[in-house]
Amino acid sequence: MDVLSHYSSPVIEFPAAQPLEKQSVLVDNCTGTDPPPPHLDTATETQQKQHVATQTEQSCSSSSIKNVEYDERALAKWLRQICPLVEQELSQPTPLMEEQQSNQVTLQEQLQVHAYQKLTMSSIENSQGLAIWLCVHTNNAPVLVVTTVAPHDDWCEHMEQQLKLFVPQRMPHGNFVVYSEAKALPLKSCLRSLCTNNFNKNIFAGATMDGELFIWLYEQATAEIKQLHNVSSTQGAAVALDWVTEQRLLACYANGTVHQWLVTQQMTLDWEYSLPTLVGAELTTMVSLGLDDFVLGTNSGGVYRCWSSGRQPALDRSSKQFQLLALRKHRFMVSTLLKTVMDGHQIVVSCDLSGQAYYHDMRHEEEDTAQLIVQIPLPFKNAIACSRDANIIYCPSNDGALEYYRISDGAHAHAKGGLRGRGHFIRISDNGCWLITGLYGNEFQIFYIESNLRE
Repeated sequence: MDVLSHYSSPVIEFPAAQPLEKQSVLVDNCTGTDPPPPHLDTATETQQKQHVATQTEQSCSSSSIKNVEYDERALAKWLRQICPLVEQELSQPTPLMEEQQSNQVTLQEQLQVHAYQKLTMSSIENSQGLAIWLCVHTNNAPVLVVTTVAPHDDWCEHMEQQLKLFVPQRMPHGNFVVYSEAKALPLKSCLRSLCTNNFNKNIFAGATMDGELFIWLYEQATAEIKQLHNVSSTQGAAVALDWVTEQRLLACYANGTVHQWLVTQQMTLDWEYSLPTLVGAELTTMVSLGLDDFVLGTNSGGVYRCWSSGRQPALDRSSKQFQLLALRKHRFMVSTLLKTVMDGHQIVVSCDLSGQAYYHDMRHEEEDTAQLIVQIPLPFKNAIACSRDANIIYCPSNDGALEYYRISDGAHAHAKGGLRGRGHFIRISDNGCWLITGLYGNEFQIFYIESNLRE
């Protein structure tokens, strides 16, 4: 066996690429907030960078990015290819318009409005209409009360006016109803306003042009209308009526006066309130929010909430005190005030003559939170109705048609009509299934709404 001997091999040295005294800085590739190192070593890169911003540049090294050379022929060829595509894209509808059209189709599918029936009235030229829905009679169809208003100003000389009652009758063949005239009640003069008692929908009230207030009762058993009360007012015609409770009726007048009537076996004046002279405008509409709490609209576009913290008995009824809060103001006369609920909160919708609607949140008493503003498309609409969830706005259109809009996404739909003229009145039933518009010449138009939306 050979004996191992000690042997020293020569040392083979691989010199370093950098001086041994130089300290390289390690860079972490993860996301951090540390400042970048002062120097990065890129001498060992084996792949050249290429600038591809316009896809027409020559390849170049990272050290000569500033001296970029362009291929003019390639750029011209690329422009000739891309310009026709850009023109074709611009000539097509924008994605926003396509989205609105798709929403319109979806709205028509989910909310189908049908022109249901026409009601012919005896009226003179340029008359307008009033109508209210009473209690449900059959097939989810409520009883209907309508009348016409002849053209006049402060007082009425048209003595042959009528209040007509239409009751839905179920047809023996088919699941539908037809509205038939059941009663015609003569009136001393035209009615200025009509209002259903939402706490007892067999009772309704009306104010005539000569300053009288009437309370009627609809008797379902006999399909008759019975007059319960009749009082006169020195304030003139009440421009708006609304029921506070089953036995309390609010009436507001153009001169800024508001009356609350107690309707029991007799009809007595509960209290009287007048707007401050600083308001300086005539009242046009009103809606009640509760006991001693209501909202007023004026001809100057003002919207005011009036409420009282407690009932303070006083010998003088005219000394009734209310707190007054000015809500967001319209630029034109307020024509409609609606009370509804949106997302579980009480909302008042106000609309002016230009078709601009404000949604006022009634949770706040110190400030107006009407952040939602809806501009109904032209032509101007001054009469609106809304669904129970306040997401759909309905407007009467020309020739008996109906326009409706979805507030959440701005979708718009149209229901055709077969009448002539322009409607100035609209009223929706409490169940949201029936609409009436008018007056078109001497006819009203009833619409039926099939809704798949959850309200």
